[in-house]
Amino acid sequence: MAGPAVASVIFLVFGVLTAQAQPEAREKTVLDGVYSNAQAQRGQEFYTLHCSACHGNALEGVSAPPLKGNRFIERWREGALDPLYDFIRKTMPFGRRADAKPISDTEYLDILTYVLKVNGYRAGESQLVPGLLGSVMLVGMNGPQPVPDGSHVVSAGCLSQAGDGLWILSDASEPARTPIENTSSSLQRNLGSLTFRLADLEAVPDFSPSAHIGHKVQVTGFLIRQPNAERISLTSMKMLDSGCGK
Repeated sequence: MAGPAVASVIFLVFGVLTAQAQPEAREKTVLDGVYSNAQAQRGQEFYTLHCSACHGNALEGVSAPPLKGNRFIERWREGALDPLYDFIRKTMPFGRRADAKPISDTEYLDILTYVLKVNGYRAGESQLVPGLLGSVMLVGMNGPQPVPDGSHVVSAGCLSQAGDGLWILSDASEPARTPIENTSSSLQRNLGSLTFRLADLEAVPDFSPSAHIGHKVQVTGFLIRQPNAERISLTSMKMLDSGCGK
């Protein structure tokens, strides 16, 4: 019979192997059933009451853009649900009278789940709650993909100069969507293997790129995807580290 010391070693080795065998944590997406059928049913009622006049009974778009289909998904995919929820809550319905009955945050959340249902995302067992909006990503039916062209993104990389007035972000991380109004709170530190030309430096007059050559920096801006000429049209820059080691 193995003694206590041997048993402890066996237990430790087994624990290490078990931990190594566990799959890596994956970010939750709308493909995971993040709302309930009952919630979406309530959302349909609220949508019909508050949204259908402009967006159509089938979300096809009437005097306002459609809320289903490829155009809609491309506008919001690869981003968390909270910017979409905030946009609906703060701006819809357009032209709403000031003396109209307020729409509660819960009603807006239910409307969002109905929009997800109509776009083909399956329901789950639990309701979507406000605390999950920032941790659930909206993706297409084929799962997470690179951020689409024209998105406002954040990326981190190493700053260098390739010529007179030409600035490069190398070893850059895969761009991630970030709301344009929240650039100050975005923070990416991990590097990657991408390269972007940085455009429109006049948009960040308080940042001196020549003082940060070789530094690890974070940039936010609009992503322009072109073969062998990808670039980010800047909205902010900040230094993360005076070195640029991975």
